[in-house]
Amino acid sequence: MALSYRKRIRDFFLIHLILAGVCNQAAADRTSLKIYQTLQADHFCFRRLNGTHEIGCSSDRTGNVGVVHLVSTEADIQTIVGNPDGTRYVAVLPVEFFNMGNMSILQDSKRVTGVIVLRRDNTLPSSGFSPDQTCPNQKFDLYAEDKEYSNCKKATWNPSNPATNMFFMRWDFPIFLLNNETSIDIIVEKCFNEHNLPKGDSKPRWPLCAAQLKTRMNAAKDSVTCIRRSGIMGSLTPVRYCDPLTDRNICSTLYPTYNNKTVDERSIIVVGARIDTFSMFDNLAPGADSSVTGMVTLLVAAQMLKQLRDAHPADTPKKNVLFLIFNGEAFDYIGSSRVAYDMEKGDFPVRPNSGVLLPAAIKMEHISHFLELSQVAPLGGTPTVYLHTDPITTKTTTVNDTANRLIMELEKAASEDWLKVPVQVSPNDQPLPPSSVQQFLKKDKKIAAVVVSNHNKQFANRYYNSFFDTWENLNDTNEGIEKTAGHLTKVAAMVALAVFKEVTGRSAPEIQLQDFRVAELLECYLLNSSCSLFEEVRSQPSGQTMARSYPLYVGVDPNGGNVNPSTVATLLLMAYLTGTHLENVTRDDCFAAAKNNRPYHYDWMHGTENQSGICVKSIAMLTMARSPAFEIGDMGSTEYSTWTESVWEEISLQIFLMPSWQQEAATLSAGIVVFLVSLGVVFCLNKEAALLFTPRALVGI
Repeated sequence: MALSYRKRIRDFFLIHLILAGVCNQAAADRTSLKIYQTLQADHFCFRRLNGTHEIGCSSDRTGNVGVVHLVSTEADIQTIVGNPDGTRYVAVLPVEFFNMGNMSILQDSKRVTGVIVLRRDNTLPSSGFSPDQTCPNQKFDLYAEDKEYSNCKKATWNPSNPATNMFFMRWDFPIFLLNNETSIDIIVEKCFNEHNLPKGDSKPRWPLCAAQLKTRMNAAKDSVTCIRRSGIMGSLTPVRYCDPLTDRNICSTLYPTYNNKTVDERSIIVVGARIDTFSMFDNLAPGADSSVTGMVTLLVAAQMLKQLRDAHPADTPKKNVLFLIFNGEAFDYIGSSRVAYDMEKGDFPVRPNSGVLLPAAIKMEHISHFLELSQVAPLGGTPTVYLHTDPITTKTTTVNDTANRLIMELEKAASEDWLKVPVQVSPNDQPLPPSSVQQFLKKDKKIAAVVVSNHNKQFANRYYNSFFDTWENLNDTNEGIEKTAGHLTKVAAMVALAVFKEVTGRSAPEIQLQDFRVAELLECYLLNSSCSLFEEVRSQPSGQTMARSYPLYVGVDPNGGNVNPSTVATLLLMAYLTGTHLENVTRDDCFAAAKNNRPYHYDWMHGTENQSGICVKSIAMLTMARSPAFEIGDMGSTEYSTWTESVWEEISLQIFLMPSWQQEAATLSAGIVVFLVSLGVVFCLNKEAALLFTPRALVGI
């Protein structure tokens, strides 16, 4: 009988434990919502790796927790790192305190578990902010092994500033950037000011407001280790730890080429630019002058050349023009090194197939000139355009003469009465600034290279490759978007006139500059991705009236079919501006033509408000922008970029009230005491079960 009652007691406790577990599971989310308040955190620092290092940020698996402390003065930094009570902090830095000096102090203290950066408006720091190196991409440029020009000995392109090299640091804690006003007010007013702000000389009383930052990254050490670990089959489902930085390049030609016709040596003029940039934070890579101004100028120059070609057809043009927009250039020239690699193999722009009509294979020996459009905004109101050449390749007389002839044509075009662009040629002994053409010169020293920029020995852009490189950077004189657009239109016309002369041998007439929608292009890339031009090239309207600009970070492509929206939009723009708009072609006929009429591409676009859709025939296409290192399997390559991006888990930023460690210890102790007392009670009940629970007959029944 006693055993029966013992069994009942055991079953009683088991049932209650099961019920408690079920209730806890059902109420877990609701309880979490009562404890934590989640903040909108779209921009966070994440981990990237190359052949030798890892950079960026990561958190512990369960997130990093610390007491929130708002930095209002430099003294607050010392308060955080010098607090003797052992408290761990999450430092909240207004953007004016976010610099390499303060971040290094916080990291070295070992007292900081995370950083939250607050950006309330679009004001730019007066001292500049570029987290890139002073000599960008120096280990993979043309001069890496040259004793005279390596490591920017002749010119420090990116001047030292408060953020220098911040992007390439490995930070021991997660970093978030908040630019949402609601989230900023919550963490400043409701969190810090209400709970953590000292009142007079007294310290704030517990519980204090704390934050949990979760940005757990799977990759570690370097790309070599990460890719090797990803290739280990430990289960039926392979685990990815990182992915190679990958997107697509964009290319087109002024005249079509065919694989059944030969391409003459030194008969191609390349006009190139880059599309990408970077910053420390996800979804935040504007690249206003770092990449957008050069790319927009290229698109407009391509449109001008198309119009000149159609208005003045040449039976047998002397040369052809290859337009190239590279991706991944901020990461050791991913896109340009891939194009150069494919050209060497004879696989550019597509792999050869003798049974199908395709574009002709373009190789290194086909290129005569390479004209690159770098940063070209008139920053500070200075419209001077600088022309750079390479001091190594121009030692060859033929290359020097070819480059000088192109420079002469550019200067002649710039001096036209209807242009008047001030031009200055950089010194002959000065190396090229960071530029994509260097990857081609490493392979072929017979190419004549000219880089067009807005600077001489130092970048005029003080926010190179940073989240501050926004429209406000281009509008530093407060003269509006039309001022910058007008300058870029003139630079595009200068390029178009010079290239047209090289291609046809004839001088071009005056170009009507007002016909080109440069201001709209700048709006599309810098302010509103639902702009009118992007709407025109989409197959159907997006339905949005205002959307943030696309980030211009290269990204990853783990599934083999992901292409950045900015890349797709730029491809369609290239087709729209340089292709043929076909009249009286239906949507179905356009799609049918796309399948049957190689090497041309056919795209159905929405068109202007007066159109119900339009079919555009063009030669614009995408090519792979992934480092050759991943094609040849050399993840530790010193010739090609080896950048990868970590796969990450849940990203979250939450605040909550955290008790002091004394209160936590007291709560734990009380719980242990209750547990031990409960064990004692159960033991006694179990021991005396026969006495306490023995049934007795009821009297009188």
